[in-house]
This record gives sequence, structure tokens and C-alpha cells, in this order.
Amino acid sequence: MKDDNEDSDSIHPLSSRASIENLNDDDNKSLSSHIDIFDPRCWDALDSKMIDVLVIKGPQRDKSIQKGLKNKFGRRFVSDLYVRILDNGEVQDRDWLVNSKELDKVFCFCCKIFKKGYVKGGLVNEGYADWTHVAVRLQEHEVGLEHKKNWATWYELQKDHWKNVLLRIICIVKFLAKHSLAIRGTKERLYENNNGNFLGLIEMLAEFDPIIQEHVRRITNDDIHIHYLSHKIQNELIFLFASSVRSEIVKKVRQAKYFSVILDCTPDVSHQEQMSLILRYVDLTSSFVVIEESFLGFINVNDIKGKARDFFGTIQRIYTIFAHSTKRWQILKDNSYLRSSISQERFNGLGLLAIENDYLEKVAHEDLVEDFVSKNSRRLLLFT
Repeated sequence: MKDDNEDSDSIHPLSSRASIENLNDDDNKSLSSHIDIFDPRCWDALDSKMIDVLVIKGPQRDKSIQKGLKNKFGRRFVSDLYVRILDNGEVQDRDWLVNSKELDKVFCFCCKIFKKGYVKGGLVNEGYADWTHVAVRLQEHEVGLEHKKNWATWYELQKDHWKNVLLRIICIVKFLAKHSLAIRGTKERLYENNNGNFLGLIEMLAEFDPIIQEHVRRITNDDIHIHYLSHKIQNELIFLFASSVRSEIVKKVRQAKYFSVILDCTPDVSHQEQMSLILRYVDLTSSFVVIEESFLGFINVNDIKGKARDFFGTIQRIYTIFAHSTKRWQILKDNSYLRSSISQERFNGLGLLAIENDYLEKVAHEDLVEDFVSKNSRRLLLFT
């Protein structure tokens, strides 16, 4: 996630999140037509708005240059300088290092852009071309305090940019889920036929939204490989949405205090037996009293008794979570368990399980009744 960027209030006044989000494509074209913002030779002449555009797009490397021209000592630039080997053997990309083909010099992008005043060093000013000592110089520079500060500033801008990208992706997934629209197609690549509604909306946003436009440009140019458009990310977002909705339902049920659980088993089109879980409760969050039924999900029932036994424990935990109520075991005595429990000439589900294992006998009904009576007796004494 080190390929995007966005703002810094302390560096230049226009480098803010709002100004970056408001940059449109016309601004980019007008700026690029006058000056090449990707050329390190022009970075000292950039104004605040140009810097904002450069920060969004990031530095560009000419990947075709693997080796530069040799100097009089037979030394030259090599693309291996773009990576750093850590002490533990890890390979780290020096994303801040940029090579100028015209000058045959290397620059530090973040220090060149975000420096305050004059800073000594070729990497920050006119460029560095001492290929004999370049490896040592890069190591010294990247551990310097000033470089770390400038890199941190650049990194914060990248975080803001990724937040904006994720915000748009989340909004698209939320829109599709809210309207019960299919997310994926038969293809999972941008600008391919039948790639689904999700990628189609990404392509549509890229026509006018500068954030997604730049994100798509980097994907199509292979500048980044972490793009958050895969089906795994889509599934994770859907799971998070479902968890949020489920938490809101549980919150309403807690406030309602009295509720019932509706369970039903039915096969789907593939003849897979499924159990649906629905909560019925009174919604007290609005000014009008409304009876709500909230669907919580399906549970595949492969082993009728085994799954039912597991789910019985789930129901017990559900009742334990909510406020204490004398009616919380009433569902187990409700005949609705058995209304649709006959399938293939046999009983299935919790109805038969409760009968076979005498779960209802284990419930302390007398204690519940005595508790209920004592509470109501105290209420009567208050009015006598």
C-alpha cells in the first residue's frame, strides 16, 4: 500500500484532503500540458497545486532502464538500487528513489518534494551520480531523521488516498447489496465483457472521479498489485456489512425485551436442507410501535439431529445474551417447531430433539413462575 498518496497541511497550504479530492481531470491536463511534473528537473518549480497532482499520481519510474550509461570509471546506474536488503533477508522497495534518464542521476522523491529550505545532499537537490559510492550513500540517507520525517509525511498522504479508494469501493458494494444486485460476473478483470456489476461501476466511476481514475490507471499499468477489487475483498466487505446489520438487530431485540424465534427447514433448488433463523420483536426505536421480523441467515442441515443439537446450544446462547425474561423458554414449547418439521416421512429439527432429550423437562418452570408471581405481587402491594 505504498503506491498512493494525498495531503500534508504543514508542507503547503493547498495540500489538504479536500483539495486533493476536488482535483479533476481538466486540472491534471492543464498542468501536464505546461510542465512535466514527473521530471525531477522540474520539481523545484512546482507550485502547491502541481505538488498535489504529483502526490496523487506518485513518482514514475522508467522500467525499461535496467542499466544506465557508464561513467569514466566504468560505473553506472542499475535497477537493483530500487530495492533494499534488510538484515533479516527481506527485500524492501525503495519507493522514494527515482532515476532521471536525462540527467543520469537519482533523487529522493519525498525529500525533494517536502523539504523545508535548503538541505545538503545531492539526493535532495541536484541529484546524485557517484555510482561508486551510491549504495553507501543510499543507506545513510534512508536512515536519516529528515528523510524519515519526509517519508512519514508522504506515507500519511498515501493513507488518505487509500481511505478515499476504499470509501468508494465500500459504497459500491453497499449499493449492490442494498438493491439485491449480483456483484460478480464470469470475468474478474477490468474492461472485460461480463465482469459483473461491481467492476462495471468501478469503470464508470473512473470516467469522472479522479481518485478511482488514478487507481484504475495504476492497476492497468501494473504499478500496483494490491488494488482491493478482488472477490475476496468483496466477500469480506459483505461479511462486515452483515455483521453490522446483525449487531443492529440484536440491539433492537435487547431494547424490545420480548421476542420470539422462528425456525423453518426447507430444501433449496439443489435439494440442500436449510434452516432459516428469523427473530420477531417489537421495534421501539420509532415513535410508532412496529412488529418487525428480521432474517438472520440460513444454516445448512446435513445431519438433522447433529445440526439441530448444535443449533439448540446456539438458541440457548441467544437467550442468555438478551435481558432476563420469564418467556424466554416459551419458544421451546411452541408447536410452531413441529408445523413444518415433517420431511420425507420423518421428524427433523429441534422439535423432535427437544422431545427425545427431555430438554423441556430440564427447564425450571416452577422457579420461573414463582419469580414472575413474586414480582407481580410486589406490584399489587404498591397499589393496595
